[in-house]
Amino acid sequence: MRKLFILSLLLAAIPVSAAFYSTENLTVDATAGGVPFTATKITVAGQPPMTYADCTLRTAEIAYLWVDPAQTTLTATNGKLLEVGQQLIFQARQEMLNFRAIRTTGTSGVLDCIYKAP
Repeated sequence: MRKLFILSLLLAAIPVSAAFYSTENLTVDATAGGVPFTATKITVAGQPPMTYADCTLRTAEIAYLWVDPAQTTLTATNGKLLEVGQQLIFQARQEMLNFRAIRTTGTSGVLDCIYKAP
C-alpha cells in the first residue's frame, strides 16, 4: 500500500503540458499581396507561438503561397489553387508566418482554421 501511495505522489508531480488552441474564420479577399493568418491568432499573448494550422476552405476558390513573401508576389493568377472543401495543413511556424492567400474570383473565400501550440 505504501508503494502505491509513493507511486501516486510521483505521478502527480510529473508536469502535464496541455496544448493551446486558437481558431478563426479567415476571410480571403483581394488584398494586394495576399491575406496572412491573423497575427493575434497565431501569436496569442501569454501563450506559446502556434506551430500547427489545419484549415479548410469553406467558400470560393483561392490562391495561396507559403514561401517567403519577399521572394514571390501573390496574385489571383499565380500561387497554388485551393478549391472549396480542400484542406491546408501547416506543421512549421515559418510556413504559417509566410502564408498569404488571395481570392481568384469576385467572391471572397473563407478559411476555417484551427491553430495549435505545443
